[in-house]
Amino acid sequence: MFKWVTEIERPSFEINVGKRELRIEKIDSTIELKEMNPVCQFFASFDVMFERDFLTSLPTPNQDALNTIMNEIVPHYLDVKQIFIEGKLKEINVRGLKKDSKRIVQHLLSNDIYPVIPDLYRTKNLNLATGPRELKHFLVKKDMIDLLHFEETEKIREFLMSSFFPDRGSISLQPTGWKLNDNLKD
Repeated sequence: MFKWVTEIERPSFEINVGKRELRIEKIDSTIELKEMNPVCQFFASFDVMFERDFLTSLPTPNQDALNTIMNEIVPHYLDVKQIFIEGKLKEINVRGLKKDSKRIVQHLLSNDIYPVIPDLYRTKNLNLATGPRELKHFLVKKDMIDLLHFEETEKIREFLMSSFFPDRGSISLQPTGWKLNDNLKD
């Protein structure tokens, strides 16, 4: 196939809530931020580009992740819920950008948003499945990819590593307009 990717088996991902206590608490954020950091742009741009209010679930395995979520992401959303399992905060779900936050993202998308965002979402066609489909999973050989070096990349990487990777080991993204060919790695 391609030298820079290897097809792999579906990664295991266990969700075992069982008979554990689940509690959901709403957070009312009254803070209004006038700018948006790259981490929030990474998640919020999806909603604005596709003109929908998607639910974004952000894991909270440690204080660093929690601080970023509470200080940089939560203030931009209308609907925010904390998910507790057995009394421990496991994640924060956000949905529905505030009007001013939508305007910030719209402005950034037409001017100077973090350059990876338009590359991640190349088209506005979500191609949502209407039935079962067979997914393929790939491992990217990082040593065969020319890395982009943006200040924003490091901030987003740090957040993803402190939030999604400690417990889940990965993050699932839904890029659009991508075709698996050698040009994709560029």
